[in-house]
Amino acid sequence: MTQHICTMDELPEFGSLELKVNGNACFAVRQGQEIYLYRNICPHLGLPLNLMPDQFLDYDKRYIQCTSHGALFKIGTGLCVVGPCQGKSLQSLACEVREGMVFLTEDALAKSAESENE
Repeated sequence: MTQHICTMDELPEFGSLELKVNGNACFAVRQGQEIYLYRNICPHLGLPLNLMPDQFLDYDKRYIQCTSHGALFKIGTGLCVVGPCQGKSLQSLACEVREGMVFLTEDALAKSAESENE
């Protein structure tokens, strides 16, 4: 079982989109045809990464940026490379693209449910 979360057309080609997935604040980042999905929680203070809707990337659109303290995270892995949470990672959620639609995978749904029950 998978869950539809958005379409490719809703995501700017090198941009991001704020989402609610199973009631959790999340965001998707598109880099060409690749989609990366993360929970919207900075590992430093547990705050949302963005202040403005759909704004998760730095000026050059090369990194995910926490607007609270400027930490930078690699888009493909969520690993923090600059800032107070360096070495920690964003919580990723597995997704796949089929026929222009982005789906949260069954594995990610199971892990999401486990973390909600903790």
